[in-house]
Amino acid sequence: MAEAAAKRAAPAGGGGGSICAADRLSALPDDLLLHIVSFLPAQHAVQTTALSKRWVDLWRSAPCINLDLTHFRKSPYEHWRDTSVRMEAFVSKLLMLHKASCLDSFNLTASYADHDSLRHIHAWMRHAIRGDPKVIKVRTMCFYGYDLLYQLPHLGSSNPTCRRLTSLKLTGVSLDNSFTELFHSAAWPHLADVVLVQCQLAFPRIESERLKILGFQYCTAPAAEVFVIRAPRLASLSMSLHSNSCAKGVVLDMGSPLVRASVSLKRDEFSARNEAILLGSLCNVTSLEIRDFQAMAILDTELFDKLPVFNNLRNLALNPFSVDDTISDEHNSFKALGRFLQKTPNMETLTLENFWVCSTHLSFVIIYYVYGLASHILPPGTVEASDGVQMTFSSVL
Repeated sequence: MAEAAAKRAAPAGGGGGSICAADRLSALPDDLLLHIVSFLPAQHAVQTTALSKRWVDLWRSAPCINLDLTHFRKSPYEHWRDTSVRMEAFVSKLLMLHKASCLDSFNLTASYADHDSLRHIHAWMRHAIRGDPKVIKVRTMCFYGYDLLYQLPHLGSSNPTCRRLTSLKLTGVSLDNSFTELFHSAAWPHLADVVLVQCQLAFPRIESERLKILGFQYCTAPAAEVFVIRAPRLASLSMSLHSNSCAKGVVLDMGSPLVRASVSLKRDEFSARNEAILLGSLCNVTSLEIRDFQAMAILDTELFDKLPVFNNLRNLALNPFSVDDTISDEHNSFKALGRFLQKTPNMETLTLENFWVCSTHLSFVIIYYVYGLASHILPPGTVEASDGVQMTFSSVL
């Protein structure tokens, strides 16, 4: 293949023109050139046709399609409808001429879509699904309200063409109950990585025997029910929650220990009980990052006593527990940290971020509450404690 590519890249008549002779890029095998083209935005991929005869129509077989509405904007002052019309004309022709037998990835960003654009996006998505991609990334976050969110086509057993799909990342998309079929359908046997960002969900639970990576960022779910995530093979979990997304709280049901988890809450939008339940659901994680949990989820004796021991936890990163802005409440934030660490007997690394106290006070309080060594005052930085726990003070203010 490489020899054939070299012949196609050679100048006509066997001449040794310096420009052509130096064109080593065109001499690369087709597979490698297609891999390079796959990183380009779609309109740039099409423009490679102008490079030389070697590149003519090469883009038509590229395994990746990358579309972004902002790339079609002529000026910062252009109306988004005009930009959308330009993109719609280009993409419709692109997909008509594209001839790859299957896709590795389909990436679409159209954050300022209106009603007319959503109709075109629907057709593009159906075309992408027929290409049986390994990765689908769609961002259609609309700033005109939830009534204009893009409704993903039904992707369940009635569309058995995406058997290669491994990763699905959606932003600003409306998902109905049929979406949950993805996690059970035999038509999608390899789907293991799902990230949902600011999506509107019509269902109160995600259940999957196959999921290994799950991202759940500020999605809106039915308010009347507790949101349940059951994924016994899950290895990595990332969640950012507010009261509109899961007003009744979240329950995690994990069959095997999580490798890593990151959970961020909107301050004071959940009850201490719901936060304690969520925190307890993460007891089998190895690396944990938590943000804006309230101190009372730990300081309440009844809740604390029910909190399981985090025997697998090795690495913990957190910002201050949510409390009022007073000296006594700064004290309670550290006290909550100290109590929580009593539940982490095997922790190796502790990283503290954005603690709003002086560095001397921080060092003093941490060591006092965690280790009972009030006579030791240490400077900010990395501290190796007597039992081998490494503490990192990050962004101490």
